[in-house]
Amino acid sequence: MFQDENVYCVMDTETTGLNPFFGDRIVEVAIVPVYKNKIVEKWIYHSLVNPNVKIPALTQKIHGISNSEIEDAPCIENVISTIRAYAKNTIFVMHNANFDLSFIDFATKEIGKFPIDFRYIDTLEMCQVIYGKKRSLESLISEFKLGTKVPHRALQDALLTAKVFIKLTEIIGSSNLPEFVKKWGG
Repeated sequence: MFQDENVYCVMDTETTGLNPFFGDRIVEVAIVPVYKNKIVEKWIYHSLVNPNVKIPALTQKIHGISNSEIEDAPCIENVISTIRAYAKNTIFVMHNANFDLSFIDFATKEIGKFPIDFRYIDTLEMCQVIYGKKRSLESLISEFKLGTKVPHRALQDALLTAKVFIKLTEIIGSSNLPEFVKKWGG
């Protein structure tokens, strides 16, 4: 019998825009650990991040994070060291992993650190196998009756993604999860 002893760290980020190569930066990070298909609340990490750039007004309307809120937030270097600690001996989970991992990767290089070696699962790829197509997080939370909207705040989105990951794991079977694990080397 397969016994899954992995800790899965569901991560979400909020950013100033869509592309780190055009100057967009991370403004919020959340990590929600899942162990044996249960969210481990005492291990949750959440932080705003001071990106040292202004958040555009349009972006502020999407996630509701203002420039004054991030003024006294930790810099990305402190947050990256925490993410790196979570990445040791765990498997990260994200919905559209390339987005979040690209921003994390860019941030590590920008502060002169080695990229983080993530092992990760993308719930979009799980959807591709289960449904035959990629599905939005919003459609999944609706289907699983977890809510109706994605709030676009890192902690709430990571919690919703964790719940979706648990549901998808129940459908696909935890013994099949190793097939979805990829390696990100930066």
